[in-house]
Formats: sequence, C-alpha cells, structure tokens
Amino acid sequence: MHTLRLMRNYLVRLAFSPGGFALITAFICFVAHGAIVLPMLSYYWWGWSTRPLLDFIMEIVGRTSMQASILQGLSGPVSLAPEQAVLLKAVYTSPEAYLIFMRLYLGLAWAFFYLCARFVYHIAVYPLASKIGRPSAAGGGCTDSGYQLTEVEARSREAQPLELLIGLQHQKKSTALIDQPVPIRLGLQSLRTGLIVTGTTGTGKTYGALYSYTRQFLHYRPDDPERKPGILILDVKGNYCDQVLQFVAEAGQNATGRMQDVIIIEIGGQYRYNPLHKPLLRPQVLANRLRVILETFSIGKNHDTYWLDKAEFMIAESIKLARLVHGGYVTFEDIDRLIRRKEYQGHLAQLARKERAGLLSPEELETYISVRDFFTYEFEQSDERVRNIIESEVTRMTATFTTDPDIRRSFCAPQEELNFPGFDDLVDHGKIVILRMNAEEYQNLAKIISTYLKLDFQSSVMTRLVRPGANRLRPLIFINDEYHFMASRTDSKFFSVCREADCINVVATQSFTSLVDSLGDKTVVETILQNLVNKIWLRSDDHDTIEAAQRATGKEIKFRRSESLTESGKNSNYSWMFGRSVARNSNLSKSVNYQAVEEHTFPYDLFRQGLRIMQGVAFLVLGGGRNGNGKGKGNPPTNHAGGRGMKGDILTTVIHLIPFDHFRPLPGAGSRVAGKARSKDAPGR
Repeated sequence: MHTLRLMRNYLVRLAFSPGGFALITAFICFVAHGAIVLPMLSYYWWGWSTRPLLDFIMEIVGRTSMQASILQGLSGPVSLAPEQAVLLKAVYTSPEAYLIFMRLYLGLAWAFFYLCARFVYHIAVYPLASKIGRPSAAGGGCTDSGYQLTEVEARSREAQPLELLIGLQHQKKSTALIDQPVPIRLGLQSLRTGLIVTGTTGTGKTYGALYSYTRQFLHYRPDDPERKPGILILDVKGNYCDQVLQFVAEAGQNATGRMQDVIIIEIGGQYRYNPLHKPLLRPQVLANRLRVILETFSIGKNHDTYWLDKAEFMIAESIKLARLVHGGYVTFEDIDRLIRRKEYQGHLAQLARKERAGLLSPEELETYISVRDFFTYEFEQSDERVRNIIESEVTRMTATFTTDPDIRRSFCAPQEELNFPGFDDLVDHGKIVILRMNAEEYQNLAKIISTYLKLDFQSSVMTRLVRPGANRLRPLIFINDEYHFMASRTDSKFFSVCREADCINVVATQSFTSLVDSLGDKTVVETILQNLVNKIWLRSDDHDTIEAAQRATGKEIKFRRSESLTESGKNSNYSWMFGRSVARNSNLSKSVNYQAVEEHTFPYDLFRQGLRIMQGVAFLVLGGGRNGNGKGKGNPPTNHAGGRGMKGDILTTVIHLIPFDHFRPLPGAGSRVAGKARSKDAPGR
C-alpha cells in the first residue's frame, strides 16, 4: 500500500508539473490528431489496422524501404480511394520528398501541441494546482500532514558539511499542504550571512525555529574536537537554557553528550565572570564598551552624546587609576566606590607619595600623571552640576553590581575566584556559553552582561583570523531569543564583517518595531536588519514588519478579472403588477476585463490572517550548493544552500517550521540530525 501511495503521489505530481502536464496533453492530442489526419496523408491506410501504422512509423524513422512497402501493400486485396491512388503515385515517384514532408509535418504538429499545452497549464492549470491541497492546520506544515523526512545515508566525517534544516516548502505562495513537501536547507555559506526570525507572541519562534536550529547545531559533529561548534546563547527568559541542556545531553556518542563543554553564566552560579578583567585591553577600549552599554540605556538618537563622551572619558581614567592601585585588577565595584565615595582622592594621594619616593615605574608614572590631570584639573574644576551629571551617567551602570550580594559575588569576585575561561577557549575548544538571566527581573544587569558577553565573543571571533594557534575550522554560532531585549547599536558592525570568521548569527524578535523601541533609532535597526540577510516572517500585526517583508519579497505581475452586466431595452415602462421596469426588445450584454497589475508577491492579509502557527514567509539566500547550483539531489527534492562559491540564488517562499521534538538523532551517528514529522498538534511558543 505504501508503494502504491508513493506511485500515485508521483503520478499526481507529474501530471500537475509544467513539463509532465505538457507532455501528457501533447501526446493525447497528437494521437487523436493522427487518428484523424494520418489516413488522409498515408498512401496505404485503407482501413483501421495496426500493421499500416507500424509500417508507417518504420518508414518515417528510415528502417524500411518505401517502394517495397508500396509493392507489398498492392500485392494484397486493397480498395484505394481516388485520393489515395493519386498520393500513391506521387510517393512512389518521389519517396524522399514525401519523407521530408511527413517528418516536418509531424515535428511541427508535436511542437504546436506542446506549446499549446504549456500555455493552457500556466493560464488554467497552475492556479488550480496551487490551490489543491488539504487546508492548512494550526500547526503549520507539521500538523496532520502525514509526511516523513527520509534519513540521509551517513557520510564520512571528513565530507560532512554544516547544514541546517530551516523548514519545509509545501506551496511557494500558498499555505496549503501537500503530501511530500520539499525540505529547505542552508549551508555554511548562507548561514554566515545571518538569520532573523520575527513573529508575534505564540507563533512558534522559539518552539519551531530557535529550538530546532539550536538542536541541529549541537548535533553537528559533537565528537570532533576540531569542528564541533562553539556557541554563545543569550537566554533572556531563563527557560531556554533548560531546553538547551537537554539537547546537549543527547548530542554525541558520550553518555553525557557535550555537558563538559557547557558554561552557564548566571547569578549565584558556578562560574565567576568579571567583565572588566581584560588585562590585554587598554582602558580606552573597555571604556568604549561601557559607552555602548550606556547608549542602550539612553534610548533615542537625539540623546545628548556630550555626557556619554564625558562619561566614557571618566571611566577610562577610573580604570587606569584602579589598575594602578589594585595591581592591574579592577571590578565594577571598584569603579563605583572610586566615583561615588570619592575614593579617587585618597588613591591620588597614595600615588603622589609613591611618586615622591620614586616607587613608580616609567609606565606607571605616565599613567599616574594622566589620571591626576583629569581628576584634579578637569573633573574637580568643573561645575558641580556637570560633575553630578557625569557621575550619574557612570554610577547608574556600576551601581547595578553593588546593590545585591549575589550579583557582586558573581561578577565582582576577587581575581583568584575567577573561573570563566574566556571566549578564546570557546573558539579553540568548542565551548557552549549560556547566559541565563531574566531580563524582566534584572533589566539593567541583563543588558550590561549580555552586551559585554557579545562584545567579548565578537572580539574573539574576529581575532581568530590573526591570532597564532587559533582554531579556524570550527563554526562559531551566536543565538539570541527575544533579541530586542539585548540588541545594541554595534551589532550591525559585527554582523557585517563576521562572515569571514565563519560566524553564524541567529536571532529572534517579535517585530522590527520592538527593535526600534529598544534602540531608539530606526536607522540603526535598518542597518542591523540589512546585515541579517536571511529572514523568516511569522504571523505579525506590526505594520512596519509586514511592509519590510513585502519590500524584501518583491512584486509580480498579477491579473485582475472584472465583470459587468448591461441591460438595455426599448419602450421601458414601470410594471405595477411586478413592481419593476419592463421593456420590449431588451438586450443583455456581459463584458469581462483582465487587467495586468504589479502587486506584492505576498499580500498584506497573509501576514496578519493567512499564516498559522509555525507558518511564515522566508527570504533566504541559497549559496553555491552542494552541486554548485543551489539545488540538491535526492528523494524528496531539496532546496540546498551551501558551499563556498560566489554563486547563489534568492528563495522567497511560504515556509513551514519543524518543531524541535519532531527531530531525532540517528542511531549510532551523533554528529547529525534527521527529522521525522509526527501527526500531533504542535503548540506555539
């Protein structure tokens, strides 16, 4: 029964494909035409029999002699019509001309029927075929769809590329379902350009997209120490980490999966992380990072940057002073005490005594002079109101680390208690760093730590290209759910250049407007979106998001059909009996008009009402592909994107996400993931 169903589905797909429909229709018309016309053109078709047809075909292909066939046909009892007798004499006299004429006639007839069939397909059959299919259910393409993704045969570890199953394509422009959808896969070449998923609450961003993608990333070569991915995950709700730990435990041949690679940064957790402890970075660089964080607090592009400039300068000088006093180690608590409690005065006096005693090295002396000049001749000489504003800009960030003992122990620990290995270890050994912090509970702290983790991660990603001994084979991945909570203005710069370092950025947000609300500048948001090339729009009510999706997916020529009825008559009168106008010699005319207009490929209402849970519209860049053309081979057909070539295609289609629990690891092959659809309703996020 399964084989018969597959054969039936294959025949149905063949009949509704452009080439299959044209071939079948052209063959039927050609046979019917031949049954009517060929007896008039054939010189020996004196009746309905198979033998003359076979002889005719043999002559057309040049397998038999025409004159011998004529003599053989006349040797039997025949009754020729006058037209056939005339044709017989002409053919016997010039058989070559007859063959040329018949071959040309048959070729033109076949071409005519084939082109007519293609025309009929695009006018009438294609719109019907696009609408054929079961109605889409609430679970997108995975609910009650009855499909199963076939398991690809195992490839060698050396030949296995990184490939992400994004979703399924049922109908390109419709949400209707078919029995065997086409999987859409993106390779590293496409994934390096970034991926953003948008959709309102409950559309399946986490359940159908980020969970699925994270699970696939974790199952990519988990036992290969040189190529297993290094991942940074920012969890703004606190529950994403729990699901990731389940994925980590099942990855690889090890009984504990990749649990030894997991580093969870949280309040009161195992790891101690000091964002300011970067001995190799200059104070100006650290201060600039803190300025980025301050910019996330100062929403709006019209915010006065003068105070941010002054705060950045003060932070840089404070870090210099704290390093001089504390032997090179500095925390946010040190900066807060130095500014809020005016401890810089005592530190400067202590350093002045060391200067007089000649205890400062030339480098320390130069740093001391810079710090002394700033605090003594610039900061303290400023107006009190100016000093208070600068202090408030700095302390509203540093005070976050001093008000809670657990926060202080986790992020301002003594140097000997620090155990976070850093992001160079993520690059070289494939660590999985997870920030678990509820952004609603710790709003400012979550922004500070997430921004610092991103900046540290981004710095390590870019320096891998020049750092001696750095691993350059491992794919690096950044994943951020609810991206609008932790977006920063500098993200666009990293997204635009990280491609060369094989870094993949996958983020999800509710709408583009939520990003504008978080960053306060629409231009910055547009720049970020521009550098996240691959986009998936789930159902949304946000006008700006829908307009951006329509602009990205483009327009196409569509035909509008309009009808009008016109009735005219002579000697019209009003009938009191029937209550209407009556007329003699009335005429009724109907007109039908078709107008070609350019409209958006995906209508506005599709994004607001047409899409169901885990259904969306995708704009994807298909890279060079496994075979160099962006297309894959196999059964079922696959839209591939990968490779390292420059060639690539753009795919815009309705996409159906696959819930993460519809995947299962292949037995005995922990380095890859195969998907299997289940016939159960999949809830949204």
